[in-house]
Amino acid sequence: MLRDLAEAGAVARAADDTSRTWAIIGEVAVDAGLSENDGVVEHDRLGRQAVRLAVDKTLCVGESRSVRALHQGAIMEGSWGDEARLVATAAEARVLLSAPGDWRPASGDVVFVAAASPEIAALAEIWQGAR
Repeated sequence: MLRDLAEAGAVARAADDTSRTWAIIGEVAVDAGLSENDGVVEHDRLGRQAVRLAVDKTLCVGESRSVRALHQGAIMEGSWGDEARLVATAAEARVLLSAPGDWRPASGDVVFVAAASPEIAALAEIWQGAR
């Protein structure tokens, strides 16, 4: 799923070199056969993959071990400065993404939202009206 984001970001950058890619991710569903620990490892891998694919901003939303592992994976893989951030709730994410500043996606940016939680998935509504 993050590969699709990276590819869409490359297309967007071809048209506008200021375009950024965003991954807004909460706890995502993992295969039913995986243990809780395996699910945590999968989230860590997802955070690392975001860095490897050069996602510009990775916002991790939630308080679970899995979401903390997602954020830690991005940091451990080499996300520097303010490229990866962790917030506890979808409400905090909405405030951050709607406020002026570097954590507000701009026109032309490519945004990917993924989570099992409907509150986090609903963050996509922020930009649906801006089309």
